Amino acid sequence: MLGKNNPLIKESLKLKQKKYRDELNKFLIEGVRFVEEAIKENFVEYIFYSNKILDSKYSYILDWDVKKYEVNEDVIKELSDTENPQGVAAVCRKRENRADLKDFVVIADGVQDPGNLGTIIRTLDAAGADALIIIKGTVDPYNSKTLRSTMGSIFRVPIVYFDDFEKASDYLKNKGFNIYATSLEAEKLIYDYNFNEKTALVIGNEANGISKEHIELSTHKIKIPMIGKAESLNAAVASAIVIYEVVRQRLTR
Repeated sequence: MLGKNNPLIKESLKLKQKKYRDELNKFLIEGVRFVEEAIKENFVEYIFYSNKILDSKYSYILDWDVKKYEVNEDVIKELSDTENPQGVAAVCRKRENRADLKDFVVIADGVQDPGNLGTIIRTLDAAGADALIIIKGTVDPYNSKTLRSTMGSIFRVPIVYFDDFEKASDYLKNKGFNIYATSLEAEKLIYDYNFNEKTALVIGNEANGISKEHIELSTHKIKIPMIGKAESLNAAVASAIVIYEVVRQRLTR
């Protein structure tokens, strides 16, 4: 049984910090469903478990062919961010920084809320998008709160990183993508465009939206109709509305 002073436990605990996740190219997850998803998608390097999982209906998770280490309940609590951990955690490999960008991506440009980014990733998974492009300054997709919000979709949505928006827009334009920036100043609604062509949707910062410079680097400005008195929508909600307009058009073409 591994204790808190074991080198493997110490390294795993470091993964709670972004700098070590980046350095080691790994991340930490917890909970039966999440660990099971990671095993199925072949991202797990090893799992930690306590007696709590052995005594539960979820003990079958230990039958999977992955490295596993028994730890005491205190270690599981250290590895977890939830108040009542289920008795299992895992260290996973990050995805490679590449994707096959065919015809539909979303660009997260300064999204700060982990729950929003996680929900966007989950929506992209449901919509069958090619990838999420993350611009530097966006919250870490491997943040524990982001991970929980993805509900396992983090293992199915490729992620590509760019240091700045201009490099991302140039790359996409060279591949024939139209880049659509959501803006309250847009004259046309999301329903006025043909999303059957190569499409990249930009989702901006929750407080400030997409900067004027980045809007100018996009090929089109679009907006969601706001009939009531609310001035704006939550970033994850707005992204889901536009993403599913893309899906709707492609299902009915």
